Amino acid sequence: MKMRTASLYVRRKGSGRTLVELMIALSLGLFVMLGITSLFAANKKSFTVADDKGRLEEEGRLALNLMAYHVRMAGYGSLTTPKESYTDDQNGNKQVAALFTNFGNQSTGASENAIRGCAGGFADAAKDVSSIACVAGTTSDAFLVRYVVDQDTVTSGGATATDCLGAAVQLSPAIPESPGRAASPAFYLIENRFFVTKNTVTDNPELYCKGNGNTALGSSLANPEQPIAENVETMKILYGITDASASSQYVNRFVTADKLLTTADWNRVVSARICLVVRSQSENVTISKQTYVDCDDTKVTAADKRLRGVFSTTIAIRSRSVGAT
Repeated sequence: MKMRTASLYVRRKGSGRTLVELMIALSLGLFVMLGITSLFAANKKSFTVADDKGRLEEEGRLALNLMAYHVRMAGYGSLTTPKESYTDDQNGNKQVAALFTNFGNQSTGASENAIRGCAGGFADAAKDVSSIACVAGTTSDAFLVRYVVDQDTVTSGGATATDCLGAAVQLSPAIPESPGRAASPAFYLIENRFFVTKNTVTDNPELYCKGNGNTALGSSLANPEQPIAENVETMKILYGITDASASSQYVNRFVTADKLLTTADWNRVVSARICLVVRSQSENVTISKQTYVDCDDTKVTAADKRLRGVFSTTIAIRSRSVGAT
């Protein structure tokens, strides 16, 4: 009796699962795997959105901070005061600016071409400032800034004068004295140009800078432009100008570059308001096409499902600001 019971037990223990049990197990496993896959996809989507948003904000802040640094320096180096006495054979004793550079007005010492811009971009970003021209039809503006580096810092501190891309700037020759103007020592003139264009390799719009490193004074810029911020779609600039009828350093109004037609107009610029539209690196980040307010204060709907951010800042030109001398 005991042997039969043991034999029956062995047969039951060796028996397999039924087809119904297998189907139920497979179905449960499929549902579990589907849930895990959905959770993984959702987490990956959230990570991509967060990562793209972080990169977008980082690129926007980086681009504005870099350009703001150079805009603040525009015109630095051409001193309008203090003035020193200078005697020439024709006019006797005269009061002239203590320092002249090649972009300083010989009579007043005021910096010329310290900041220039184009509403629509440069026709040729490499041209010397004396012959640079604008082109219409693009969606982004472009601008350049010029300033002189403190030579005491360079000579005594062992520093190197560089442009926005880190290329060494050549020393401009000293300006000899002439009737009505004192001599000026050699100087380092920094010139940087900022504009938006498509990267020919990635086909993505990017913010570029072109500097005057390795370029002789008065020549077209030698070094090629390089991207400094990715996925910058649009750049718009407004220039704060003073009242033409008064020697004021206060902003009277903001205008676009095409409203500044003469050197005298550009010499009235005391600040710049820069606005950037930056897009996400990845496509299909948003559920639907994003609607946002662009740099022209216009509500627009994006053509794709990328995330976009609008960044803006207003920068005072220190050499022309209230209290500047």
